[in-house]
Amino acid sequence: MYCKHCWPTKRKSHITLHFSYYINKITEILSKPFSCLYISQSKKKREDYVWELILEFLSVIKIVVFVDNPDESKLYNRSLIFFKEAKKRNLNVKAIKFFGVYVNDFKLIHNNKNYYYEGIPLTIFQNDYFDIDDKDLCKKILQENHVPVACGQLFTCADKAVKFGKSLGFPLVVKPHNGSLSHHVTCPIVSEEELLDAIKIAQQYTPAFIVEKYIIGNLFRASVVGKSHVFVSQKDRAHVIGNGSATIMELISLKNAQKSRGDTSDMNTTLHKIPINENLIVNLEDNNMNLETIVSEGTKMYLQDKYVLSHGCDVINCSKIVHSKNMDLFIRIANILRSDLIGVDFICPDISKPYTEQETAVLEVNSLPYIDMHQYPSDGEPEPVVEVVWDIVLSKLDNKTEIVGFII
Repeated sequence: MYCKHCWPTKRKSHITLHFSYYINKITEILSKPFSCLYISQSKKKREDYVWELILEFLSVIKIVVFVDNPDESKLYNRSLIFFKEAKKRNLNVKAIKFFGVYVNDFKLIHNNKNYYYEGIPLTIFQNDYFDIDDKDLCKKILQENHVPVACGQLFTCADKAVKFGKSLGFPLVVKPHNGSLSHHVTCPIVSEEELLDAIKIAQQYTPAFIVEKYIIGNLFRASVVGKSHVFVSQKDRAHVIGNGSATIMELISLKNAQKSRGDTSDMNTTLHKIPINENLIVNLEDNNMNLETIVSEGTKMYLQDKYVLSHGCDVINCSKIVHSKNMDLFIRIANILRSDLIGVDFICPDISKPYTEQETAVLEVNSLPYIDMHQYPSDGEPEPVVEVVWDIVLSKLDNKTEIVGFII
């Protein structure tokens, strides 16, 4: 049985998530002997150097393979679009396979140097000051810089978390401190019993979890690249809109027939079909409906409870209507976090109004966002994300604006 809280990721065990902590420690220990040779480099870059040496060694004994023409169906679209653009520009880029499996890592050979990146080439210049995906640390840094965030706190003890949650007031959200794709996230929580259940769910994923205030509003993803370019889309949960004659099943079939939507399991697509599963059936039953119910004209019926692309989300391009103060806020966040690539999950009632004039919050920041959603929205004009990213990367490498990469 796969974990239902990790769906659509097919995960049977969470042991590797807990074990990853020790892998990071091992990498840190292995990097120490090189500190005297590369004293001018940051700790992260020394660790990267060790990892690059390991990769090159493993390629010699064929455990790691660098692939020029990978199977596109095995790559996530957020990575594939950048690989395709690299080939279009005649760049020497290769996908990496580990024990015969693609691992979403790539090798770029440019100006006789090797650069390794995860998914999106801007990760070559990733923040080396702190872990952006550490939700609690990132929240504290943003709070210190007067960025609106959802009030919350990190816990490993359920009793303390419950006490804090009750003092904060319902509704609440509980989520793992370093998760993604809404894995093991529970919201809105409206009672102590639900809070205890949510904590158990979060701790299956990781011992540390966050309890925070649930903010009402629309969910937006702002992707900031190069600390200057901002792309904003609204994510809307899987839904159908009634026409007064078609059943919910028929409305789902019409939406799933769109050529831009791939199957739930497809990796090389951004938009996905709405899956008909147990979660959808339960949501309908909670509203006294089923797949044969006819929805009245103009009525919007939500079918899934998470904002995950593979659940059949809609993505609406909003870049042209975002208020300038909100745009400035997103750029300021990127500069605060010293990162050339961030995805900001931002909630507010109206993105066209300044964040200072409504209740808003940054829910979390991601270091490897699904940036392809801006290039392939379900509604609105596509954004030239892939071109902008590669222009920035090549400019930085050619001008040597940062010390990156190592000659192997």
